[in-house]
Amino acid sequence: MAQTGTYHGGLVFLGNEDGVMDRFSRIVTATLEDYGHAVERQTLLNDHEARIMSSQYLVRLALESEGMDTSRVRRMDAAAGLNQRLHDSKERARNRLVISITPVSHLTDDRDVTELMLVVMLYRMVDLYTSELIEWLDPDVRLTIEQFLGAFANVSPRRVRGRQQLLNPDGARFAPIDDTAPDLANRYDRIMGQYAHQGETGLIELTDQEALALAFRSEPRPDQMDALSPEERAQTDIRRLASWGMTGCLAFVSAPVAASLAAVNLIKGEDFRLNTQVLSLTAALVFMQSSGAMSGVLALLPV
Repeated sequence: MAQTGTYHGGLVFLGNEDGVMDRFSRIVTATLEDYGHAVERQTLLNDHEARIMSSQYLVRLALESEGMDTSRVRRMDAAAGLNQRLHDSKERARNRLVISITPVSHLTDDRDVTELMLVVMLYRMVDLYTSELIEWLDPDVRLTIEQFLGAFANVSPRRVRGRQQLLNPDGARFAPIDDTAPDLANRYDRIMGQYAHQGETGLIELTDQEALALAFRSEPRPDQMDALSPEERAQTDIRRLASWGMTGCLAFVSAPVAASLAAVNLIKGEDFRLNTQVLSLTAALVFMQSSGAMSGVLALLPV
């Protein structure tokens, strides 16, 4: 590439000049659009010069023609009737196409992408006419067609996706989460240099203290909490608070019964119905004891 930031490409081919610049201009336009650069202007100045303007590139095409082969060897072979097929090909004019790609701004220019576009342009142009040489990035660097195709064997116009494929809204842009999540997790672990649970997979073994704390927990289990709605969670909290409130009231009525009920609440969890029944039964027994009704009932029993 020259110091001015222009990418040079050249093609020496055999053929007539009728419609040559129009065909080459269409190839340049199609290549730019395949890479997502909308062509704003395509100007055919004359039969030997054309310009294609996009949002990021200015492409100039110049065609130089050479005279036909009129050497002494050809004239002698023609007179003797020798090498007729070889000279028929040489009767066609030899032309040289110069491609100059100039980025609008060097700040947004990606050299690899620009060179790749130039390769695709030359690939597509080679198929039109019988080509002899390729000039790559410099007029002095000339490659034969075999050398050019061998150097860029992995790049061909068929491997370049069209703009409709690039902008297809119905295509799947991202893989499913279930397929990418394990790979992302493993990649994160490799970057951080550590693995969760020392790289072991499977069920987590709890210690005796963790198992005991889980068995005597007062809150619902995580799966139970996830199944409750916000309204149900609020009602559950109110019932738990009311259960402990009734336990506190029961302490003023009968301390031993209140202590037993508090132990049940801590071990098995707060049960609003049980607390209500215990409080009602204890209050009824205390009232009957204080009013003397309990002694009357006991007197009727055959003890």
